[in-house]
Amino acid sequence: MRALRERNFRLYWLGQAVSNTGNWMQVVALGWFILQLNGSPIALGWLGLAQFLPIVTLSLVGGVLADRFPRRSLLLVTQSSAMLLACLLALLAWSGKPPLWSLLLIAALSSIVTSIDNPARQAFLGDLVGKEAMLNAVALNAGVYNGAAVIGPSLAGLLLLRLGAASCFALNALSFLAVIIALLLIVPGNQSHVVPEYRTKDIAPASSTKRASSIPAFWNLRHERTIIAVLAIAAVVSLLGRPYLLLLPAFAKTVQHVGPQGLGLMTAASGLGSLAGALLLATLTSSKRLERLLLVCSVSFGLMLLLFALTSTLLLALLLLAGCGMGATMSMMVANTMLQTQAPAGMRGRVMSLYALIAAGFTQAGVLLISGLSILINLSGASVVAALAVALAVILGVRSITYASRSVAQEPGVTS
Repeated sequence: MRALRERNFRLYWLGQAVSNTGNWMQVVALGWFILQLNGSPIALGWLGLAQFLPIVTLSLVGGVLADRFPRRSLLLVTQSSAMLLACLLALLAWSGKPPLWSLLLIAALSSIVTSIDNPARQAFLGDLVGKEAMLNAVALNAGVYNGAAVIGPSLAGLLLLRLGAASCFALNALSFLAVIIALLLIVPGNQSHVVPEYRTKDIAPASSTKRASSIPAFWNLRHERTIIAVLAIAAVVSLLGRPYLLLLPAFAKTVQHVGPQGLGLMTAASGLGSLAGALLLATLTSSKRLERLLLVCSVSFGLMLLLFALTSTLLLALLLLAGCGMGATMSMMVANTMLQTQAPAGMRGRVMSLYALIAAGFTQAGVLLISGLSILINLSGASVVAALAVALAVILGVRSITYASRSVAQEPGVTS
């Protein structure tokens, strides 16, 4: 585990382990709490919309901030803000039955924080480890995230049954202290939190008056077609595939007919598969032929999602959810690694802000899209349509990446 040799990465990794556990508890508890208050899956769609809009409008701004300011300082601000919002959510839940709009408002404010936090967190990995350890760092970071996805939902299921949603929100607030302390203990040293100039001479500085924009100038990137294709694949997986996780409360209630503990098991099963996928990628020592790995993982994810949508047997659903978790996580991790290693250092924050927008924002939009479609053809049918679309889009996207790689290799002066 090359990345764990770095002291700063170890601190950050351990802090994330605790904080992500609390975050997963809140994800499960908030979806269940809102569903209990409203009673309709469309309420989860409104939750997705409240979380989606801020990310769409501010994620690119977050990328600019991640390239302009010290990323560690930026993360301290965002993590502290998220902790305060979790405290407020706990107070609202303890008050009894708060109006739906108040919960959606907190969700929207949390997404504003997330839109700034995500690009900084993604780019921060490159400040903690070298390029040769990037795949390992991405895999370990995803591993701790998905390990939390096993523990967090299981704890949430127990706490929802015995103490209510407010306890989950309060514990999430406390969990932020772990990552805040870790960030304070990290020694900046030689980490390039702010890159003063680009290392690719063909790309204008971010401060250029001619091209001052939050959107990276893809037309100036040597591997522009590959980056765009990878982002497109991630977009389809996030929009049509990954919403299944946020729709699990609806699946638990209307398809599997289980309560909070069953929901906790379903979410944990997905998290266990995600953890297995992350650990599998962490063992890889080479970053070659990632486009093939992306194809296998993403198409497998679409197939598992299709089968999950068609089953009403809980045990089989748990096994398929593990497969969904593994496929979704490995797909996004491979896409993340391809972007991290190809983006110039001085633009990594903005490139990763687009990835963060896709990974978080598109998933929230997909919740609204699929839940809306479920009104017409039921939840299972809507998920089947989405799964088929994922598989088809990924096949086309990987073909585009292969073509782009061959084109670059044939350019004058380019050697493979």
